[in-house]
Amino acid sequence: MTFSFGGLKINHENGKVLDPADQAIPGLYAAGELVGGLFYNNYPGGTGLMAGSVFGKIAGTAAGKDAVGNA
Repeated sequence: MTFSFGGLKINHENGKVLDPADQAIPGLYAAGELVGGLFYNNYPGGTGLMAGSVFGKIAGTAAGKDAVGNA
């Protein structure tokens, strides 16, 4: 098994983890295989690494801006 189809729900604009009410949890970002909702039932081979790269860049940029107060 490479990853599960469940996982943390994120805001795709900045990678912030969302709570059950779809509100962003301050200071919590996620990317990679633990993010849920990207694929359902099946996925194209090799896309897990690409999704991790894309959302890693998004979440990392947002977290960096948040850390220095520019969010």
